[in-house]
Amino acid sequence: MAVGLQLMKSTWHWMVISMSVTVGFAAAQQAVYKCGQEITNQPADPTQCQKLLISSPTQIEGTRVQNGQPTKPQIAAPVSAVERPVNTPAATSENLQRNAQARTILEDEWQKLNDRYAEMVRNFNGGQPALMAGETLQHPQYKRRTAEMQVQIERMARDMLALSREMARYAPNLANVKTQ
Repeated sequence: MAVGLQLMKSTWHWMVISMSVTVGFAAAQQAVYKCGQEITNQPADPTQCQKLLISSPTQIEGTRVQNGQPTKPQIAAPVSAVERPVNTPAATSENLQRNAQARTILEDEWQKLNDRYAEMVRNFNGGQPALMAGETLQHPQYKRRTAEMQVQIERMARDMLALSREMARYAPNLANVKTQ
């Protein structure tokens, strides 16, 4: 009885393998059509499509179907005391000094930009900058220069806001840490 079951299983396996090989050969023999920009093996109207001669078709794997059920997230095992890092990056004095240096550089950049911004606003004079030699209020060069000044002022304001946000990443008390 056991020999009969074993023979039946073996026969079944060979049948499945031979069927899959036969289906694979049949799929490889299918015609491929180009209909406009679409390439397919099942065109809606084969008479309006061009048959492509392909010696060995390439099959590209698609994404897996999830059967409409979301996958359950795997719960991570708790980290043992041996695997935990000894020093956290925020606690080292080297990082504190680096953060203090970064904040100092950012503050210097902000101060320089603020000074240039104040000078530009003063020169812009509320949209009426001083006339240069040969300019009038209606002169196209004066209007272009005024528009460029306004764009520069707006850009400087955005740069100052960006520097302020960047400085906010570093605590103000870190600037008092002595740097090397």
